[in-house]
Amino acid sequence: MLSRDFVSGLSAILIGGIYLVFACQLRTSALDDSVGPGGLPRTYGWLLMALGLMIAAGAIFKQMRSGTVFDLKLEWKGQGRRIVWAAGLLAIGVCYIAGVSTFGYPLAIALLLVAVALYQGAKPGLHIVAIGLGGAAFLWAVFVLVLGVSMPMGLFASL
Repeated sequence: MLSRDFVSGLSAILIGGIYLVFACQLRTSALDDSVGPGGLPRTYGWLLMALGLMIAAGAIFKQMRSGTVFDLKLEWKGQGRRIVWAAGLLAIGVCYIAGVSTFGYPLAIALLLVAVALYQGAKPGLHIVAIGLGGAAFLWAVFVLVLGVSMPMGLFASL
């Protein structure tokens, strides 16, 4: 059985590789600088793969150095529940991505903030709604007003 660190390292290498494949497919134009639009994403992909390699190698060296076989079943105990919990967070993120074009960024990000807070165990109430709306307004202001990033307006486009 493989250690959690080794599996995590291999997962990071795989995710970094997939990210790198997509980053290398970003279009370039005549107006790009020497790094281009894919420069930073490619760097992230390579860094994630390098980090995954270091984690996996560290797990191998740790097991070789210990000289004893430690109980890996004990190390993996309870991980199924954690994986299901992480899948729930992933499902919330997928719903956000699926709905941001239809609902618009302000409403979608507010719903995302509320959903994550409730999923993490926050008590339902008006304070959660206020946090969702306030967080959405803040993030919209940062991206649209300060950074000048165009966000999908969805339902708000007609306003």
